[in-house]
Amino acid sequence: MTTLLKLHGDNRWAEQVERCRSSIAQSDYHGVDRFFCLYGGMGSLNDVILQSGGVTPTEDNERFDALRTDAWKQANALAR
Repeated sequence: MTTLLKLHGDNRWAEQVERCRSSIAQSDYHGVDRFFCLYGGMGSLNDVILQSGGVTPTEDNERFDALRTDAWKQANALAR
């Protein structure tokens, strides 16, 4: 996710996702909680649409959506 976000210039979201990933990799459950918070409300990670130069690359957005869904599932599994 972070690679695609950075590729399309969305460093703010990339940093937030990376912070969660790093915490989880260090067995810090707070990363899971923080990750779930990224998905709530308007302007959340669910609303991110990748764009470059005014163009919305369909293939990258489909890949990002699949990664976002998979990350959510993995976070839910960790939460259990």
